Amino acid sequence: MDKARWLGISCPLCGQELNSWDVRCSKSVGYLDYQICENCLCKEYDMEKEEFRDRMEAYFEIRPCRGL
Repeated sequence: MDKARWLGISCPLCGQELNSWDVRCSKSVGYLDYQICENCLCKEYDMEKEEFRDRMEAYFEIRPCRGL
């Protein structure tokens, strides 16, 4: 499993710098034109971070990168 990479792109909702995990999650749930951070995705879907990661693994078979 690869380590997360910082991409130098800001989340359009909160301004936090995005990493490769944020982009993978955003694309998986349908954000194709722009990506948002994991925190904003958790707020949107009203989930805690661990619950959100469990859903990503269960439904999309993707796991967080090492170091997150």
